[in-house]
Amino acid sequence: MAIADTTLPDPDSRSKTNSSGAAGAAYVVPCASAFRDAVMALAERRQASPSDLARAVLLLVPRDTLARTVDPGGPAPDDREHIALQSGASRGRVLKRKPRLQMRLPAGYAHADLRRALALALSMAKGEAELAVVTQADRKAEAAVERARDELADENTTLRGLIADLAIPVLTKGVQTRGEALFVLGFPPAAVPDNTSIRRRWRRMAMIYHPDSAFGDHDRMSLLNQALDKLTR
Repeated sequence: MAIADTTLPDPDSRSKTNSSGAAGAAYVVPCASAFRDAVMALAERRQASPSDLARAVLLLVPRDTLARTVDPGGPAPDDREHIALQSGASRGRVLKRKPRLQMRLPAGYAHADLRRALALALSMAKGEAELAVVTQADRKAEAAVERARDELADENTTLRGLIADLAIPVLTKGVQTRGEALFVLGFPPAAVPDNTSIRRRWRRMAMIYHPDSAFGDHDRMSLLNQALDKLTR
Protein backbone atom coordinates (compact mmCIF):
# COMPACT_ATOMS: atom_id res chain seq x y z
CA MET A 1 0.00 0.00 0.00
CA ALA A 2 1.48 3.34 -1.01
CA ILE A 3 2.07 5.95 1.68
CA ALA A 4 1.43 9.48 0.55
CA ASP A 5 4.16 11.94 1.27
CA THR A 6 1.72 14.12 3.15
CA THR A 7 1.58 15.28 6.76
CA LEU A 8 -1.80 16.24 8.14
CA PRO A 9 -1.98 19.83 9.37
CA ASP A 10 -1.44 20.54 13.08
CA PRO A 11 -4.55 20.69 15.23
CA ASP A 12 -5.68 24.13 16.25
CA SER A 13 -3.87 25.45 19.35
CA ARG A 14 -7.23 25.91 21.09
CA SER A 15 -10.32 23.71 21.15
CA LYS A 16 -13.57 24.55 19.46
CA THR A 17 -16.99 24.18 21.02
CA ASN A 18 -19.17 21.50 19.57
CA SER A 19 -21.84 22.27 17.06
CA SER A 20 -24.59 22.24 19.67
CA GLY A 21 -22.98 25.15 21.48
CA ALA A 22 -22.62 23.18 24.72
CA ALA A 23 -19.87 24.01 27.18
CA GLY A 24 -17.99 20.82 26.37
CA ALA A 25 -15.27 21.09 23.76
CA ALA A 26 -13.50 18.52 21.66
CA TYR A 27 -9.72 18.75 22.06
CA VAL A 28 -7.18 17.12 19.78
CA VAL A 29 -3.91 17.54 21.67
CA PRO A 30 -0.64 16.73 19.83
CA CYS A 31 1.90 14.91 21.97
CA ALA A 32 4.75 12.43 21.74
CA SER A 33 3.83 8.82 21.07
CA ALA A 34 5.43 7.63 24.31
CA PHE A 35 3.51 10.24 26.31
CA ARG A 36 0.22 9.32 24.64
CA ASP A 37 0.81 5.61 25.26
CA ALA A 38 1.63 6.22 28.93
CA VAL A 39 -1.53 8.30 29.39
CA MET A 40 -3.68 5.69 27.67
CA ALA A 41 -2.16 2.92 29.80
CA LEU A 42 -2.84 4.88 33.01
CA ALA A 43 -6.41 5.62 31.92
CA GLU A 44 -6.98 1.92 31.27
CA ARG A 45 -5.59 0.98 34.70
CA ARG A 46 -7.87 3.55 36.33
CA GLN A 47 -10.82 2.45 34.18
CA ALA A 48 -11.15 6.05 33.05
CA SER A 49 -10.41 8.18 30.00
CA PRO A 50 -7.67 10.75 29.32
CA SER A 51 -10.39 13.39 29.76
CA ASP A 52 -11.13 12.05 33.27
CA LEU A 53 -7.45 12.16 34.22
CA ALA A 54 -6.99 15.72 32.96
CA ARG A 55 -10.25 16.89 34.56
CA ALA A 56 -9.27 15.50 37.98
CA VAL A 57 -5.91 17.27 37.92
CA LEU A 58 -7.39 20.54 36.64
CA LEU A 59 -9.98 20.50 39.44
CA LEU A 60 -7.61 19.59 42.28
CA VAL A 61 -4.23 21.13 41.42
CA PRO A 62 -3.74 24.89 41.93
CA ARG A 63 -3.23 26.88 38.74
CA ASP A 64 0.23 28.08 39.83
CA THR A 65 1.31 24.48 40.36
CA LEU A 66 0.05 23.59 36.91
CA ALA A 67 1.89 26.58 35.42
CA ARG A 68 5.17 25.46 37.01
CA THR A 69 4.84 21.98 35.54
CA VAL A 70 6.98 21.41 32.47
CA ASP A 71 4.93 21.02 29.29
CA PRO A 72 5.90 17.65 27.72
CA GLY A 73 5.42 19.35 24.37
CA GLY A 74 4.36 18.03 21.02
CA PRO A 75 5.94 15.17 19.09
CA ALA A 76 9.38 15.34 17.51
CA PRO A 77 9.53 15.88 13.72
CA ASP A 78 10.12 12.18 13.10
CA ASP A 79 7.42 11.04 15.55
CA ARG A 80 4.47 10.37 13.24
CA GLU A 81 1.77 7.74 13.00
CA HIS A 82 0.31 6.32 9.78
CA ILE A 83 -3.43 6.52 9.26
CA ALA A 84 -5.26 4.68 6.49
CA LEU A 85 -8.32 6.53 5.21
CA GLN A 86 -11.39 4.36 5.66
CA SER A 87 -13.89 6.02 3.32
CA GLY A 88 -14.32 8.36 0.38
CA ALA A 89 -12.49 8.53 -2.89
CA SER A 90 -9.13 8.29 -1.11
CA ARG A 91 -10.10 5.20 0.84
CA GLY A 92 -7.01 3.08 1.54
CA ARG A 93 -4.64 6.00 1.19
CA VAL A 94 -2.17 6.21 4.09
CA LEU A 95 -1.38 9.58 5.60
CA LYS A 96 1.08 10.61 8.27
CA ARG A 97 -0.05 12.64 11.25
CA LYS A 98 1.23 13.77 14.61
CA PRO A 99 0.33 11.52 17.56
CA ARG A 100 -2.45 13.05 19.60
CA LEU A 101 -4.89 12.60 22.45
CA GLN A 102 -8.56 13.30 21.93
CA MET A 103 -10.50 14.63 24.89
CA ARG A 104 -13.72 16.41 25.72
CA LEU A 105 -13.51 19.04 28.45
CA PRO A 106 -14.89 22.52 29.14
CA ALA A 107 -13.79 25.02 26.53
CA GLY A 108 -10.91 27.39 27.01
CA TYR A 109 -7.91 25.23 27.87
CA ALA A 110 -4.64 25.52 25.98
CA HIS A 111 -3.12 22.29 24.70
CA ALA A 112 0.00 22.95 26.77
CA ASP A 113 -2.08 23.04 30.00
CA LEU A 114 -3.81 19.78 29.12
CA ARG A 115 -0.45 18.12 28.52
CA ARG A 116 0.79 19.52 31.85
CA ALA A 117 -2.28 18.15 33.63
CA LEU A 118 -1.74 14.70 32.14
CA ALA A 119 1.97 14.86 32.98
CA LEU A 120 1.02 15.55 36.62
CA ALA A 121 -1.38 12.60 36.54
CA LEU A 122 1.43 10.35 35.34
CA SER A 123 3.78 11.76 37.97
CA MET A 124 1.26 11.22 40.77
CA ALA A 125 0.62 7.67 39.58
CA LYS A 126 4.35 7.00 39.62
CA GLY A 127 4.56 8.51 43.11
CA GLU A 128 1.76 6.22 44.32
CA ALA A 129 3.63 3.21 42.98
CA GLU A 130 6.86 4.34 44.64
CA LEU A 131 4.99 5.05 47.87
CA ALA A 132 3.51 1.56 47.79
CA VAL A 133 7.01 0.10 47.44
CA VAL A 134 8.29 2.28 50.30
CA THR A 135 5.31 1.35 52.47
CA GLN A 136 5.92 -2.34 51.84
CA ALA A 137 9.60 -1.88 52.71
CA ASP A 138 8.64 0.00 55.87
CA ARG A 139 6.33 -2.81 56.92
CA LYS A 140 9.10 -5.34 56.42
CA ALA A 141 11.49 -3.15 58.41
CA GLU A 142 8.94 -2.75 61.21
CA ALA A 143 8.42 -6.51 61.31
CA ALA A 144 12.19 -7.03 61.50
CA VAL A 145 12.44 -4.53 64.34
CA GLU A 146 9.63 -6.27 66.20
CA ARG A 147 11.35 -9.64 65.79
CA ALA A 148 14.64 -8.16 67.01
CA ARG A 149 12.85 -6.58 69.97
CA ASP A 150 11.24 -9.90 70.89
CA GLU A 151 14.58 -11.70 70.57
CA LEU A 152 16.26 -9.07 72.70
CA ALA A 153 13.53 -9.40 75.32
CA ASP A 154 14.09 -13.15 75.42
CA GLU A 155 17.85 -12.63 75.71
CA ASN A 156 17.35 -10.12 78.52
CA THR A 157 15.12 -12.58 80.36
CA THR A 158 17.79 -15.26 80.02
CA LEU A 159 20.53 -12.85 81.09
CA ARG A 160 18.55 -11.74 84.10
CA GLY A 161 18.18 -15.34 85.13
CA LEU A 162 21.91 -15.97 84.78
CA ILE A 163 22.79 -12.85 86.75
CA ALA A 164 20.31 -13.82 89.46
CA ASP A 165 21.88 -17.29 89.69
CA LEU A 166 25.41 -15.87 89.90
CA ALA A 167 24.60 -12.83 92.00
CA ILE A 168 26.43 -12.30 95.26
CA PRO A 169 24.26 -13.02 98.29
CA VAL A 170 22.96 -9.98 100.12
CA LEU A 171 24.71 -9.74 103.51
CA THR A 172 22.00 -8.53 105.84
CA LYS A 173 24.53 -6.90 108.18
CA GLY A 174 26.64 -5.46 105.42
CA VAL A 175 30.39 -5.97 104.88
CA GLN A 176 32.00 -6.26 108.27
CA THR A 177 35.23 -8.16 107.65
CA ARG A 178 38.00 -8.24 105.07
CA GLY A 179 36.99 -11.79 104.16
CA GLU A 180 33.44 -10.64 103.43
CA ALA A 181 34.79 -7.80 101.32
CA LEU A 182 36.87 -10.23 99.27
CA PHE A 183 33.84 -12.50 98.92
CA VAL A 184 31.60 -9.65 97.70
CA LEU A 185 34.14 -8.67 95.03
CA GLY A 186 34.67 -12.30 93.98
CA PHE A 187 38.23 -12.79 95.29
CA PRO A 188 39.40 -16.02 97.02
CA PRO A 189 39.39 -15.81 100.86
CA ALA A 190 43.20 -15.72 101.08
CA ALA A 191 43.74 -13.30 98.19
CA VAL A 192 45.76 -10.11 98.67
CA PRO A 193 44.80 -8.04 95.61
CA ASP A 194 46.35 -4.62 95.07
CA ASN A 195 44.24 -1.49 94.86
CA THR A 196 44.29 -1.49 91.03
CA SER A 197 42.85 -5.01 90.90
CA ILE A 198 40.28 -4.19 93.56
CA ARG A 199 39.04 -1.07 91.74
CA ARG A 200 38.99 -2.87 88.39
CA ARG A 201 36.82 -5.64 89.88
CA TRP A 202 34.56 -3.06 91.54
CA ARG A 203 34.03 -1.18 88.24
CA ARG A 204 33.13 -4.36 86.38
CA MET A 205 30.60 -5.43 88.99
CA ALA A 206 29.22 -1.91 89.33
CA MET A 207 28.34 -1.99 85.63
CA ILE A 208 25.89 -4.76 86.51
CA TYR A 209 24.55 -3.70 89.89
CA HIS A 210 24.47 0.08 89.61
CA PRO A 211 20.82 1.20 90.06
CA ASP A 212 20.91 2.99 86.68
CA SER A 213 21.83 -0.17 84.77
CA ALA A 214 19.32 -2.60 83.26
CA PHE A 215 20.02 -5.11 86.05
CA GLY A 216 20.51 -2.58 88.83
CA ASP A 217 20.32 -3.71 92.45
CA HIS A 218 20.60 -1.11 95.20
CA ASP A 219 21.43 -3.57 97.99
CA ARG A 220 24.21 -5.31 96.07
CA MET A 221 25.64 -2.00 94.86
CA SER A 222 25.78 -0.90 98.49
CA LEU A 223 27.74 -4.07 99.35
CA LEU A 224 30.21 -3.37 96.52
CA ASN A 225 30.85 0.12 97.87
CA GLN A 226 31.37 -1.22 101.37
CA ALA A 227 33.76 -3.89 100.10
CA LEU A 228 35.74 -1.30 98.11
CA ASP A 229 36.00 0.91 101.16
CA LYS A 230 37.05 -1.99 103.40
CA LEU A 231 39.85 -3.17 101.04
CA THR A 232 41.29 0.19 100.03
CA ARG A 233 41.57 1.98 103.36
